[in-house]
Amino acid sequence: MSNLKLIILTSITMAAFAANSLLCRLVLMDARNSPISFTQVRLFSGAIALLFFLFKYRHKDVRPASWYRFVAPLFLFSYALCFSLAYVQISAGTGALILFGSVQLTMIVTALFKKQKLSIWQIVGVALAMVGFVILLLPGIHAPPVDAAVLMAIAGISWGLYSLAGQRNANSTYATALNFVMTLPIVLALMIFLPVSLTYHGWIFAVISGAVTSAFGYVLWYSVLKQLETTTAAVVQLCVPALATFGGVLFLGETLHSRLIISSLLIFLGIVLKVKG
Repeated sequence: MSNLKLIILTSITMAAFAANSLLCRLVLMDARNSPISFTQVRLFSGAIALLFFLFKYRHKDVRPASWYRFVAPLFLFSYALCFSLAYVQISAGTGALILFGSVQLTMIVTALFKKQKLSIWQIVGVALAMVGFVILLLPGIHAPPVDAAVLMAIAGISWGLYSLAGQRNANSTYATALNFVMTLPIVLALMIFLPVSLTYHGWIFAVISGAVTSAFGYVLWYSVLKQLETTTAAVVQLCVPALATFGGVLFLGETLHSRLIISSLLIFLGIVLKVKG
């Protein structure tokens, strides 16, 4: 994959993640929408959207290792459910800090165990991106309820492990489709005992989140993960809260603050230093 193509696909992936964040906010800011129901519909829609690809590649030698077929879907389900449950109990800034902090810790510690070395400029880039990330979220950081903080940390660790598992996939489309479809038994069991409780708009946004920004966003993520160093894959995700905040300004009428511009510049400069360092 050429560098230009990798940059474009990674950028589209991060935009999909940011769109997912906005959709989640739109659904869960309405107390009538259940976070569990949002997770159910999101994963179910993603599985249906990708089901075709599961059959398309079924005769090709792209199946992941047996351990992966069971572990990766559990990471996906754990991330989606814990994130939604924590989101309704915690401020957006605090939640993002715990979530992405856990992702960074999981992936960077794993990279260090793999003996991946960082140059001085790469270390500066990581630090700069983290500083920008904290500046972006600082005004919205409050002491969270312990249970919500634990759930969000589990979500972050699960997503970090899901991302690490993606570096091993032979076919990103098939692997992502398999992950979503393998969550269906749990999702359907939940639907039996906990009927879906969403408003009309909640349904629409949950389906879009699952079938578009999650399903195909995660396919793209698995495709670029094989080309990125683990530390780069971790750091590049720090731009998601900034993109989501800009999305809030553009689509939700939220106020554009100078802090957002400054923090975003620091994050993107840090990412560039990490990649080029």
